[in-house]
Amino acid sequence: MSDPTAISDLRQFLALLEQRRELHRIAVEVDPALELAAITDRVCKGAGGRRALLFQRVLGHRTPVATNLFGSFRRAAWALGVERLETAVQRLEQGLKFVPGEDAGTRLQHLLQKPRFVPNLKVGCLCHEITMPCPDLSLLPALRSWPGDGGRYLNLPQVFTRHPEGGSANCGMYRLQILGPQRAAVHWREASDAAHHCRAWHARGLPMPVSIALGGHPTLLFAATFPLPPGCDEAAFAALLHGRPVAMTSSLTSDLQVPQGAEFVIEGLVYPGERVEEGPFGNHTGFYQPSVRVPLLRVSSISHRADPILATTIVGPPPMENCYLGKVAERLLLCLLRIDHPEILDINMPVEGIFHGVTLISVKANTCGKTLLHGLWEKGPLQLARLLVITTDGDTRDPATFFWRTLNRCDPRHDLLMRNGRVGIDATAAPQGLQVLQPDEHISEVLRQRWSEYGFD
Repeated sequence: MSDPTAISDLRQFLALLEQRRELHRIAVEVDPALELAAITDRVCKGAGGRRALLFQRVLGHRTPVATNLFGSFRRAAWALGVERLETAVQRLEQGLKFVPGEDAGTRLQHLLQKPRFVPNLKVGCLCHEITMPCPDLSLLPALRSWPGDGGRYLNLPQVFTRHPEGGSANCGMYRLQILGPQRAAVHWREASDAAHHCRAWHARGLPMPVSIALGGHPTLLFAATFPLPPGCDEAAFAALLHGRPVAMTSSLTSDLQVPQGAEFVIEGLVYPGERVEEGPFGNHTGFYQPSVRVPLLRVSSISHRADPILATTIVGPPPMENCYLGKVAERLLLCLLRIDHPEILDINMPVEGIFHGVTLISVKANTCGKTLLHGLWEKGPLQLARLLVITTDGDTRDPATFFWRTLNRCDPRHDLLMRNGRVGIDATAAPQGLQVLQPDEHISEVLRQRWSEYGFD
C-alpha cells in the first residue's frame, strides 16, 4: 500500500504508514490503564519521532491498539487520501463554486447530494465477519488515560444516529465510557445532531437505535469530527475530500449504515429517561471535565473483523494528535466561511485555544469588524467560539505578532464586544495620529556592511 488515494480502511492506512516509516510497533506488553496513554502522550510531544504507534500486546486483551495515527500534517493528509492537504481543500473550493445556494451550508448540502458522493452499499462485509455470541464491551482494550478518569474510554468512535422520520444519518465523534459488558455512557453535546435525534425518538416514546464503528475509512473518521452544517452527510463529505465514495454496509440490528471496513461495530439502543453518571474525564484543556449525567447505551450486538485492531486517541494538553486534525478542519472551514463572509482573508485557530475556542481572523480593508462579529455569532461554525479577534493588519499565521498588534491598537471602550458570554475584539480601526515605527534606511545599510566588524557571525 503505497498510494494514499487507494486507502479505504485502517489496515491499509497502517500499511502505508509502515511503508513510509511513520509507524512504530511496540512488541512488549503494555498496560491499557495509564501506561499506554503515557507512552502515546510522550511521543505526541516529541519522543520517538512523533510516529504513529501500534501496541501489539495489550495486557489482558488479544486486540492490538493503534494511537497517534494522525499526529503529523503528512499523516493527516494521507488519511484524507491525498499527498498534500491543499488537494482536499481545492476539491471543496472547486465543488462549492458550481452549486446553488445563498449560504455555505445550503451549497455544501446540495454538493454532497450529487451521485458521485453517495456511499457504496456493500453486503457480507468484513466488519461483521465475527459476531460475539454474548456482546461484551470489556473484551475491547479501551483505555484509562489519566489517573482521575472515571473509567475506561473509547475516544475515537464514529457514532451513527438518524432522526425517526428518516433523512441522512449523522456520524459524530462522541466519547464512550464503558460501564459494563453491555452498558456504555455516550457523551454528546445537547446541541449536537445526535442529541437532536435522541430527543425526537424519545418524544415518540421510542428507544433510539445507535451504531458505533471503530476503525474503518480514515477520511470518514475525520469527517465525524468536522462541524458540518445541519443536513450534511458525513460519508458524502468524506467522499468529496477523498475523491471516491465510501463503502458502507448495513448494521445487524437497524437500518443504520456503518463503514464496511470497520474493525468493530457496536450496536444498541438508548431508551427514554435512561441516563447515567459519566466522568470525570481528562480533557485537552489540561483539566478534568466533572462527572455529568449522559444517555445510557444498552448494547445488543458487537461484531468485528478477524484479528481486529482498536484505533483510539489520547486526549490531553497540546500538542496532541487532535491538534493536526484541528488544523486540517481549520483550512476546510475557511472555504465555508469565505462564502458567507467574503471579507475574510484567513483564519487561525491556535491549538492553545482548543481550536473552536479561539479564532484569529484577518479581513479586507474597510471591513466593519463589529458587523462581522455579529454575523459570525449569529450562525455558522464559529458561533460558539469563546474569543474572536478581527483585524485588517495582522498575519494570523503568527499569533504572537498578531496579538501584539491587535491588543495594542484596540480601545476596549469601543472595540470589545460581548454576547452570551462570548468575547469579540474588533481591531479593524486604525489608530489615529500614530506614526508607525520604521528603522532608518541609512543605518540599516551601515549595519549590513559592518556587521562582521562588530564581532558577530
